[in-house]
Amino acid sequence: MGGKDKLLVCQGCEMWIEYSKSRLSFKGVSFENTKADGFEYRCRKCIKLADLETRLEVCECNWEEVREGVAATEVSGEVGGTGLAETTNRFSTLEVEEVMSDRSEEGAVVLPGSDSVVPPTARASDGSVEGGGEGRWEGVKVKGKCLLVGDSLVRFADRGFSCGYKQKRMCACLPGARVEDVSKMVNRIVRDEEVVVVQIGTNNLRRDCQSVLRSRFRELICRLKSTRAKIAICGILPRFDGRVAGSTIRGHNRWLELECEGEGVKFVDLSSFWGKRDLYKDDGLHLENKGATVLGRLISSGVEGFLN
Repeated sequence: MGGKDKLLVCQGCEMWIEYSKSRLSFKGVSFENTKADGFEYRCRKCIKLADLETRLEVCECNWEEVREGVAATEVSGEVGGTGLAETTNRFSTLEVEEVMSDRSEEGAVVLPGSDSVVPPTARASDGSVEGGGEGRWEGVKVKGKCLLVGDSLVRFADRGFSCGYKQKRMCACLPGARVEDVSKMVNRIVRDEEVVVVQIGTNNLRRDCQSVLRSRFRELICRLKSTRAKIAICGILPRFDGRVAGSTIRGHNRWLELECEGEGVKFVDLSSFWGKRDLYKDDGLHLENKGATVLGRLISSGVEGFLN
């Protein structure tokens, strides 16, 4: 048998290689030894790839520790040795993953049935917007009043969510917002609503590892529950832009559903959007008008039990 006929297959990439080029002979492994049970051959490229993946996992763990440390410092207001400056528009400096053409103004609250926008400050009980916002939740909740909060994916969702209930249902759209941003805004946007629904998380998927994203949702749920409103959390919508694996979103939503169940919070399942590419714009991330309406109706249906 000639040397060119002695072939091995890599168990990693499943590519064939000649035994003479495998360098196994330098390690004292004969071609006959490779036929033994339990022997697995991996080419040099696959070995290097496995090493890089291991190093990447270590880096991700270290980076997560750094981020958690920074987050803890921000909470204590000691970043750079000075307190954090309060601004009138928290979202004006957001790093936004979403396309600029999809927003009318950074951090704007988009009122249902209108193209007008206002800064994301606290809203009065009649739905108007006012400054301040001390988060006074000890008052009586207005029965049937419901607030939907989310990133730009909820823009125009009021067409399905508020249909027939425009006096009592409000949609607050915060373009580019992430989970932690909504957490910080709770005391400014939640007032006397009986029900608060949050649809958020898409903009965290490519930035946060699994454990960080989960901790952010836990903090959000904790802050929302402190408002004494009935809380509903929506699953993260599918993405068709090829930048986040579907298995990642499904895995997170399974965890979130169980977390909500354990916290006594309503989970709104949006899995019916899987495979519905026609409900999205060309970018595969934002919803068409039809998709926004479908989203609003699904959320409305999901919270009906709260309002009856």
